[in-house]
Amino acid sequence: MTRQKPIKEIMPWSKDELEKLLLKVIDLGVETAKIDFKLEIETNTPEQKSELLKDICAISNTYDLNYDDYGFLIYGVKSKSIIGISTTEENTDNFQNHIEQLLKNNITPTPQIQIVSFETEDNKKWGVIVIPPDNNKPHMFFKDFSCPTNPSKNRKKGEWFVRHGSTTDPASAEDLSIINQKQIEITLEPLKESIKNLQARVLKTEEQYNSALFKLIETALKNTTQNRNAPEVEKTEIASDIEEVVSVDLASRFKSKLLTPKDKLSEELISEAIKIREYIDGANTGLTWIPQLNNSEDNKKIVENLEEKIKPFIDSVAMIVLKDEKNIYKESLIKAIKILCKSIDAPSGTQYNRIGQGIRYYPLYLLLYVIFICGVVSNKGSLLKDILNLQIKHPRTKNTSPITDVYFFAYEGKALVNDAYKQRWCEPIAQRIRQFISDNIGEHITEMSEAEYFFKGEFVLSLSNINKAMSDGEQVEHRIPLGGLYLHLYECNEPITDLITELPDWLDKLYDHPLNEILDMFDKNATKMSGQGCFATGTHGLKTRELYDLALSSRAKKTR
Repeated sequence: MTRQKPIKEIMPWSKDELEKLLLKVIDLGVETAKIDFKLEIETNTPEQKSELLKDICAISNTYDLNYDDYGFLIYGVKSKSIIGISTTEENTDNFQNHIEQLLKNNITPTPQIQIVSFETEDNKKWGVIVIPPDNNKPHMFFKDFSCPTNPSKNRKKGEWFVRHGSTTDPASAEDLSIINQKQIEITLEPLKESIKNLQARVLKTEEQYNSALFKLIETALKNTTQNRNAPEVEKTEIASDIEEVVSVDLASRFKSKLLTPKDKLSEELISEAIKIREYIDGANTGLTWIPQLNNSEDNKKIVENLEEKIKPFIDSVAMIVLKDEKNIYKESLIKAIKILCKSIDAPSGTQYNRIGQGIRYYPLYLLLYVIFICGVVSNKGSLLKDILNLQIKHPRTKNTSPITDVYFFAYEGKALVNDAYKQRWCEPIAQRIRQFISDNIGEHITEMSEAEYFFKGEFVLSLSNINKAMSDGEQVEHRIPLGGLYLHLYECNEPITDLITELPDWLDKLYDHPLNEILDMFDKNATKMSGQGCFATGTHGLKTRELYDLALSSRAKKTR
């Protein structure tokens, strides 16, 4: 008999951690794309075997990143309660071997499983078949499977299944397309990384070229001034050539002469913010005010056109936050951000819907992520605190809202992003932002991995809402963080742990209230930000207040 591998080798949870996670899932009582509840799991008859094979096949063939794409077939459960098993095999090793053999004999490629059993304090036995993520989809029956007493459960060679929400359905051509797309994306990840490195080298070459060009112009200008004894025809030709390269009129040349390099860049930064504001406010800019769901191609264009418009501005902001060590451009940056800190109102007489309003907050939504991610990387606590003090203006009512309220104003835009990319993310805008930042800014952050810089910045940003709620005197249960990917992805644990452990004093200075109180509220209330049908597994086992106290204790011991 083969012994089971340690659970930590197959999944990111220890047995105790997995049990706590599953108890929360059971308490919620909601079946999802990769969670199924069973009273018993029996394989005595062909019909029972057929059903179990179908269930495992369907969960294996379905993508759902709420639990890092792990699936759970939980048995011994009914109506949000653990009732225990009576006929299911109790010996975990025997059960594991039997199910594995059943899969090998009928399903190809064979899905991997891990069976884990538990026991309650009152001796009720229950367990779970854990189905880890894999890239070998689709899993299908490789031979006919006959159920003589119930032909409806017969399975044909080549038949396969998927989960849609809490239901198991025969797979369609669309399901195969989704699987192929996902697996192509995974396969192309190394190529994307190579392309990103190549783009960085091309960018560096362009910068060197531009630098050489301007040095050439500068040298030509000096030669024109110094060579006063040259023939008039030659001087005129040189001046004409320079003017053609520079390609500016007289007024522009005077303006350029009077402005310092700092002034020029600041003016361009603010000008770029104004362009974005005009684009999202206008009635006839090509950005519709009435987008419709179930229209993937059009909605994808909306998202990508917005990103194309804001990319130059976002790239510039990232460079300022990462590289402007003397805060030369801080004032200009604040001015530019204020231009985007305005509520979204449709022009008079323009038809609109809430989705059209919500998606227009995307530029400010993305901007805050970039500033906080880059600000944590470059240790710009003072800048981040200034950003948190900015207000969103509501011109029609003359009221204001904290800048972080953009994450609530943009709520309706989430549906559009999910529709655009045919996905069901719990935090679709944050997921899209993560990809955007990785593609466009990640190459400039060499001191951290992608998960480190993303989740550290997102966590610092999320705590700002608790700080605001405490300042507003809200009740304890309403002191919630901002939502984010950290709620749903277990990979956030290590970066957040490192941040609290390494920078407790830095974090404490960022907020108006004591960090230990803010983290206490985070531990109590973070799971409340997980939407309907989503589960905050990312924060499972994450005790931020305890980490902070330990960090301070360790710091105190070192200074003695």
